[in-house]
Amino acid sequence: MQIRRVTVSNFRGIREAEWRLPAERFLCLVGPGDSTKTTLLDAIALVLTSRFNVTFSDADFYQCDTSRPITLRVLIGDLSDDLLADTAFGMNLTGLTANGDLEHDPLAGSEPCVLLQLSVDQDLEPTWSVVRHGEYEDGLPLTGGRRKSLGLFRVDERVDTHLRWGRGSALTRITNDGASEAVTVAQRASRNAVFDQPLPALEAAAKQVSEAAGAIGGGRFDLRPGWDPVASASPSALLLHEGNVPLTNAGLGSRRLTSIAAQEQAAIKGDILLIDEIEHGLDPHRLLHVLHQIKQRSAGGRGQVIISTHSPLAVQAMNATDICVVQNDAGKTEVRAVPADIAGTQGALRACPSAILARKVVVGEGKTEAGIIRHLIRAWNDERARDGKPSHAALGVAFLDGGGNPAAARATIFQNLGIQAVLVVDRDDPSVDGPIALAEKAGVEVIRWQPGKSTESEVIHPLDEPSIVALLELAVDLKGSDAVVDHVTTALPRLLKNEVSLTSVAWSDAGYTLEEVRAGVAKAAGGGAGKKASDKAWFKREDAGERLGEFILQRWFNYQDQHLGEELTKLRRHVYGDEEQQSSDE
Repeated sequence: MQIRRVTVSNFRGIREAEWRLPAERFLCLVGPGDSTKTTLLDAIALVLTSRFNVTFSDADFYQCDTSRPITLRVLIGDLSDDLLADTAFGMNLTGLTANGDLEHDPLAGSEPCVLLQLSVDQDLEPTWSVVRHGEYEDGLPLTGGRRKSLGLFRVDERVDTHLRWGRGSALTRITNDGASEAVTVAQRASRNAVFDQPLPALEAAAKQVSEAAGAIGGGRFDLRPGWDPVASASPSALLLHEGNVPLTNAGLGSRRLTSIAAQEQAAIKGDILLIDEIEHGLDPHRLLHVLHQIKQRSAGGRGQVIISTHSPLAVQAMNATDICVVQNDAGKTEVRAVPADIAGTQGALRACPSAILARKVVVGEGKTEAGIIRHLIRAWNDERARDGKPSHAALGVAFLDGGGNPAAARATIFQNLGIQAVLVVDRDDPSVDGPIALAEKAGVEVIRWQPGKSTESEVIHPLDEPSIVALLELAVDLKGSDAVVDHVTTALPRLLKNEVSLTSVAWSDAGYTLEEVRAGVAKAAGGGAGKKASDKAWFKREDAGERLGEFILQRWFNYQDQHLGEELTKLRRHVYGDEEQQSSDE
């Protein structure tokens, strides 16, 4: 059994959504906070739940608008023979064609599916029914017993539910409701224990009340303490123990994993398992192990597993085709499955897993750009906080190292998955021009330096001599005096190899113009060679890039009217949105 489609209308944060699930038995929902991943799982769980006492409130309606009903539909395919033979399901089938269209009746070549609907209107009373495509008003009522036969299990923050033999728990299903007998035996034993060995204080209190009742005409009683035969009649009084200690006292991770294990054992072939925020309470090694185990279960052709996660580690452990990206814009939720035919997707997700969990991502071409971006955004956050404006994190923006040449392709992948991408890239390597053009065509916002300039040369180009000296002091702090002197004197060979070579006096005495010094220092910053050598370059680490970002802001007067200043101002607008645009226009 597999869910083929989920349709949601007017439910919590979703005004409308239609999720067409790929034909996979294991799926992982990812996306920024408040993208309605949990709401989608809740919708599925509510349609398929066996509970009859589900309560709704006005808050469950989109924007609390009860004038429009809540409508949740789940289309289920890969039906078992038992379900096809069931009178409620087998006689009310909807067809699903190979291209994803629905048919009132399954025709030749289409898959027979059952379409289940939960609707709630202003009276807040839920109604479950089996409906057919195009006939949603007069469906066949769907009882809790028939919903139970669909075999849904849900793992969320209520992990202790499945550590007890309560109504609908996995343990109850494993024991076929046999816990009731154990509870009855325990009740009787408890009654006999209190009758046979009552505490003196309890006997004295009972005798005192008996005498008082007789004195006021309440009757002649011989009262004694005893166990209420109705108390703790529910099997939920039974729960798992580790030795003599209730498992509910264990840590969250252990309880959650045991809850998942219990539901796995209770599941039958064809069951559906939903797990919200699978990483919750789990150490990294436990998270990776449980993901492997659950994927192995689904790979064996048993039912379907749908999880959600905010964990970059979990994303890295997935196959790209396991992932569905959830985005919500003004109440409209869209779910995009990662297609198998996008080249480089697996590498992009494993190299940059945080990107797929964000609303917007800023991709620095390499470590230098990523470091600059990191410092600038944190500084801008501080400035905005003083004005009471939200940070990049509050707006769902991630920034990362694009890994060099693959950066443009990775930005394009994220853009195609519905994550707005911004690419920050230099312009000293013509071989990346093609991928960058494709990125722009896909909608990626590109922040790029002047033709022929590396990031180092773009930073150095507008500097006066005192500012170049300050940059060299930063380089010495990062790489050491000997390395910087060697690089500078190699690039400007008329200079003597000593620390004086890092001063404007030495440059003047050697007859170098300011333009020649800028070009020479830019060449030296790349490692002293004609082609940048990453192991020798001054700023080819993210921490060094951060120091360079700090340098840029400290000398913003050198940049604000230059190309670099204009591009970084554009970057700020892209990061923070229209609000920054309006502020700069005022």
